[in-house]
Amino acid sequence: MLLKDKVQNCIENQIPIRLHLGCGPVKLPDYLNVDGEYCAEDPDIVIHDISEAYPIPNDSVDEILSVHVIEHIERWKILPMLIEWHRILKPGAQVAIEWPDLLKACTFIAENPESLISEDRRVLKKTIHSIFGNSRYQHRAMMHAYGYSIASLSKILTDAGFGTVQSANNIYAKTASDSRVIGIK
Repeated sequence: MLLKDKVQNCIENQIPIRLHLGCGPVKLPDYLNVDGEYCAEDPDIVIHDISEAYPIPNDSVDEILSVHVIEHIERWKILPMLIEWHRILKPGAQVAIEWPDLLKACTFIAENPESLISEDRRVLKKTIHSIFGNSRYQHRAMMHAYGYSIASLSKILTDAGFGTVQSANNIYAKTASDSRVIGIK
């Protein structure tokens, strides 16, 4: 079923519209789990390029969640994407974004230069993989296109029109280098 049809069904049945954008294989209950063409084989994932316009009415979405996705999208697409997310969110609704924080990863590396030659997967996850992505997947979509800190992503959310932007504790953190920011429309 197409995204617009799923959303229309939610509207008609007065079901909250909660979008899990860039879900990958992680499908959350009570969310419309949305990702790109590479997930087309999974019938539980709605296929939509999350950086493109949404076939969704203005002010109709109750919540957007995006975990470990924004770093995979080219920087020039981020502001227009967040403006679009702002458009579809209801007034007072929120977007929550979690990602591997570039500043935290760089700080850890600066304080622990030996981490650059570590073979410990836990160390790699909060350093090199936080910056570049993990090449073990052998797919370009899994490599990182850009990096953000709490301050830089908060600024972009503000520029996209979110009136309140705040950092919060991670809910889906993969490493200590992750951050979470919430933008409220």
